[in-house]
Amino acid sequence: MSAPPAYRLLAIQSHVVTGYVGNRSATFPAQLLGWDVDALNTVQFSNHTGYGRWGGHRFDAQQLNDILTGMDQNGLVRHDRLLTGYTPSPEALAVVEAFIISLRKQNPDVIYLLDPVMGDMDRGMYVNPDVLPIYRRMLSLSTIICPNQFEAQVLVGHEITTLSSLQHALHVLHYKYKVPNVVITSLELPESEMKKIGATPTMADGQPAMLLVGSSVQEDGSDASWLLQFPTLGEYFSGVGDLFASLVLSRFSCRGTDVPGPARTSDEVAAAPREPAAGDECTLPVARAVMYAVASLQHVLQRTRETMIAEGQRQGIDPFQPAHLAEVDERVKIMRLRELRIVQSAQEILAPSILHRPRWTGPL
Repeated sequence: MSAPPAYRLLAIQSHVVTGYVGNRSATFPAQLLGWDVDALNTVQFSNHTGYGRWGGHRFDAQQLNDILTGMDQNGLVRHDRLLTGYTPSPEALAVVEAFIISLRKQNPDVIYLLDPVMGDMDRGMYVNPDVLPIYRRMLSLSTIICPNQFEAQVLVGHEITTLSSLQHALHVLHYKYKVPNVVITSLELPESEMKKIGATPTMADGQPAMLLVGSSVQEDGSDASWLLQFPTLGEYFSGVGDLFASLVLSRFSCRGTDVPGPARTSDEVAAAPREPAAGDECTLPVARAVMYAVASLQHVLQRTRETMIAEGQRQGIDPFQPAHLAEVDERVKIMRLRELRIVQSAQEILAPSILHRPRWTGPL
């Protein structure tokens, strides 16, 4: 009789002692969903850098290589899933790349989610630009990538401002870089372009809407695109992308037994209420994983927002004031209020209310 699956996941990204970004944001949700998580930290900080003041250090290439070598020598590289996020230097990222190449040789079936953390639309590139060619090489090793719009643009080398440029970007990622599943986590397009795929700048109740677009290569070699819209609260919270990537990887399932029981994405485990399925719903494995990830994330953000309002009133602090304009001591107080309430949202991570479902875009 064969042994049951171990469901082991290795997460390689940043870490903070206090708060929730990087591995601190990713580990507990994946464990809650049944994964045995090994966390390799690429940086070790007291708190995330949004506080304006922090302590700690970044791991260099040699330190990361020493850890990975020790794991390999002791037979500890036995993972079914792999997640990589922020890595502090091109040299350190090259070590991670070499490890993934080796892991792929040992286990060609490993499911790898690459979060190419490089920048965003508001800030531009906030890492060393020399990581870009390494990330481009790593694309072909991945199963899923989760760039934001800025990162997708940088990877393909052109802006995404229309459906045509979006289609071109997806084709480059699929067929030049051999990425099976692409999830662009946030996308801003002109309203006239959004209308062509049935997307809108606001939800039905008037709340601002976020647009997420995904695409997957099918068995026949063609690619198919889908979208998911959901309300945005308008505030920026650190660690959201790290949490999202962890939830997507933890939930991604091509067959029921390749994920632990708590991570299986059947509507029977989702909490009521839930939006009913529509005829144009996309049921691809990655789309369902994203649907559950977004649903859980919405719960976490709502609880975070409610808690920061209540705590702000109790402490006499406006948690919505621009933290970067405040004096450092005041900024620290504001950022403490804005930490994600992940542990407090455990039940909603396990069984979220499915209020927004992915649907096919049709031809772009």
